[in-house]
Amino acid sequence: MTRKHLLPSLAPLALALLLGACGKAPPDPAADTASHSLPVMTASTGAPLEYTAVGSVVSDQRVEVASRLSGYIRDILVQEGDRVRRGQLLVRLDASDVEGGIRQGQAAGGAAEAVLRDAQIDLERFERLFERGSVSDNELRKVRLKFEAAREARNQARAGLDTALAQRAYAEITSPVDGVVVARHKRTGDLAVPGMPLLTLESGRGLLFETFVAEGQVAAIVVGKAVQVSIDGLPAPLKGTVSRVVRSGDPVSRSYQVKIALPEAAGLMSGMFGRAAFALGASPAPLVPRRALVERGGLTGVFVVDGEGRARFRWLRIAREWHDQVEVSAGLVANERFVAAAEPALRDGDLVTAAKEAQ
Repeated sequence: MTRKHLLPSLAPLALALLLGACGKAPPDPAADTASHSLPVMTASTGAPLEYTAVGSVVSDQRVEVASRLSGYIRDILVQEGDRVRRGQLLVRLDASDVEGGIRQGQAAGGAAEAVLRDAQIDLERFERLFERGSVSDNELRKVRLKFEAAREARNQARAGLDTALAQRAYAEITSPVDGVVVARHKRTGDLAVPGMPLLTLESGRGLLFETFVAEGQVAAIVVGKAVQVSIDGLPAPLKGTVSRVVRSGDPVSRSYQVKIALPEAAGLMSGMFGRAAFALGASPAPLVPRRALVERGGLTGVFVVDGEGRARFRWLRIAREWHDQVEVSAGLVANERFVAAAEPALRDGDLVTAAKEAQ
């Protein structure tokens, strides 16, 4: 067949193919997307801003037990770690000198009483003689002065005896508080000197958490403010209250002492280490619940719902984390809507119908 006869036979076929191509619809990009009914929530803010400081538990009632007498220690009846009650006998001193002083006071008192009785008899006799005119006014005056001196001497002797008896009470040293013995500074046979501590006690009540706060944060800490204190060794944090803020800082560390009152708790003891979390306000960064987080290609993010209702995967930079939510430092802004609980089948570009507005 010649070329002239071939061309007319191909023309109808080419026309048919061209018409078929013109009648075919273009591919629909939405044909591969799916639609999901999922809970949607709006990104909110308000994560608490906290300042954390380390410190230790201390007793608000730390007592140095000392003697008011000079004397040798006969017995120390407690050891370190012993619990003591208020009024319990702790230390007994050698009271030989005290007993001698008491005997001297009793003897001096007896002698003074005898002198006073004699002076009183003389005074009564001279008063009768003066009434009869047998003695002069000057003689009566001298006898009366002698009686007054004897009475004063008797009062002094009584005061000395009372002092000696009080010293006997000081020979037995009792506990001023309910607490625990944390230190023994003397041993049996040592010499007790007034003002020098023999024992150190700490009350189990009134425990405080003592910490130091940087000068840039101390202005936000006020007395009476609630503070969460986590103590190593305790299963749960304690809710404390700022008790004292010392408004005089350390010139070297530029920090200020803060004491936090702690509630009574089982296992809480003086000397324990912990951390105090001071609330300083709220953060403007958005919060996302952990259930909304999705991992795609090794990246953690959420599916943001755009204006057309399509899910768009958004990578997030996570800042602080809690048990049930995280704080987002980049990738999401407040009031953006995102899928609160994504399905494994959800893909970027899928349509999302809000099943409910999650809270």
